[in-house]
Amino acid sequence: MNSQRIACFLLILVTLATDVSAGPDQRRLLEDLFSDYNKHERPVYSESEPVAVEFQVSLRSILNVDEANQQLQTQLWLNYAWKDYKFRWEPLSYGNITDIRYPAASLWLPDITMYNSIASSEIGSKPDVFIASEGSVSLVQPGIFTSSCETDLRWFPFDTQACKLTFGSWTLDGSKVDLKVKNGVSMGSLDGYQPNQEWHLLNFSVVRNTVYYECCPDTPYIDLDYTLKISRLQLFYVINIIIPSIFIALLTLVTFIIPVQSGEKLSFGSTVLLILAIFWLLLINVTPSTSASVPMLTIFLGFISIVNVLSLTCAAIVVRLHHSSALMPRVLKSLFCETLAPILCIGTNKPRKPLYESVPTNVRSPEPANFCAEKPVEHSLQNSGASLQVLQSILHELSAVSVQMKAKEQTEQNNADWMIAGAVLDRLFFIAYFLGLFIGCMVIGLAN
Repeated sequence: MNSQRIACFLLILVTLATDVSAGPDQRRLLEDLFSDYNKHERPVYSESEPVAVEFQVSLRSILNVDEANQQLQTQLWLNYAWKDYKFRWEPLSYGNITDIRYPAASLWLPDITMYNSIASSEIGSKPDVFIASEGSVSLVQPGIFTSSCETDLRWFPFDTQACKLTFGSWTLDGSKVDLKVKNGVSMGSLDGYQPNQEWHLLNFSVVRNTVYYECCPDTPYIDLDYTLKISRLQLFYVINIIIPSIFIALLTLVTFIIPVQSGEKLSFGSTVLLILAIFWLLLINVTPSTSASVPMLTIFLGFISIVNVLSLTCAAIVVRLHHSSALMPRVLKSLFCETLAPILCIGTNKPRKPLYESVPTNVRSPEPANFCAEKPVEHSLQNSGASLQVLQSILHELSAVSVQMKAKEQTEQNNADWMIAGAVLDRLFFIAYFLGLFIGCMVIGLAN
């Protein structure tokens, strides 16, 4: 659509030029105007006077922003206007002709150049200039310009870029060409601007500068700085980058919630790390490749990667503690089980009262008792000795069982203490990761 408009505009210029080129009045006017004309002569009465050139840039579209190479490609219409005292005539003397079109290559033109241009190309053929009877000359030159633009990707994809388009005379200083902003406005023209699908135009301002270089401290050089301020449209990046990043961060958070008893803590963390690695590969194709500044999104994903690795390490430590059989030192037990566990609302196993006491192994022989007169004394003593041996054997077995049960209870209590220590570490890592994620998101949001 844009190229069609430009072609239509050029066609109108050619048609108008063709229409006015015919006729004796037009021919006589051209002969009178250009009989003694030299295109290398500045259009001023005196050599000490500068040519007042009004200049305006009309932004048509933003074609491309190359952050990696720091280049901006735009389609611009350059509007020139100046006075030439030789191009004045009385319309009544020339058949009421008030204006003419003439090839720009045959006239004096101000050598206005984009200082920070990398490449430029004109659209179509060289346009004709518009000459009015009062001596005003105007030229509209469309073209595609590639200029340098210093980009800052630290807040990608919520970044805002400001690119400068600097125009000035290449060979003539301020005493020869007085470059001014057309109509004295502080904004560039946005007539016919076509919005870009990736960038939103915030501002298109212009500032006139008078510069004195070291080579010529007494000679002023005038330039016009057009600043193109644009912000990136974030919808594509929010859907394809930001939301998946948040989900990955939440998945890493889930790693701390999975209980050790399930046996899936390490495998789930490894899966999240694999997802993160695949997401990194996809992100490389979307993020501009530059080393001038590191995007905050890259730092955020790097933080998630580091925390994910730490969560895997923590999970391995917790699993190791969960299956530990070594006796827990008193200092660790006091720190994890008695101090941190109640603070972090982690239930502890209170020591249970033994269901049995130690059974003595040495049993004295009971005192002789009075037996019935009907039973003999020798028979009673023999029965008492046999019963004592059986009782001692039973007591010995009970003592061995009691020792084994005590050892088992101590082992279970020790294992429970290690499990509590692992749960405390898990909860501490969970809190640290959640706070770090929250603070990081707040810093990014407030800074943006």
